[in-house]
Amino acid sequence: MLTTDLQLTEVFKTQHGAVYQSDADNCIYLDFNHKIACFRFACFQRLNKLVEQIDIAQMTQVDHPGIEIIFLHGCSNCYVLTVPEVLALKELLAGAFAMFQLNNIIQDCLYRLVV
Repeated sequence: MLTTDLQLTEVFKTQHGAVYQSDADNCIYLDFNHKIACFRFACFQRLNKLVEQIDIAQMTQVDHPGIEIIFLHGCSNCYVLTVPEVLALKELLAGAFAMFQLNNIIQDCLYRLVV
């Protein structure tokens, strides 16, 4: 669990990790695999895109080592993931981005009601 003096809002949580948002420092915190990483939103989107592109079927083939290394240029984080970890990270990121999208839809609806 992430413990800090920052005001963090939980975006999405699974049994494998959580995503938090900090409006104070304009960052997204990913708590996954006993590692806490801070991302700017653009970098977090790049991470999501890379994770979405991972082919699980290919990872389970005999000639594949069964791990995936994710390194983001411009970010200091690197992940070495097994198949179950890739699936868990995909679930966590998909849920977080669904919550971001839901928040945008709610904000649009509320703005339309006010205006």
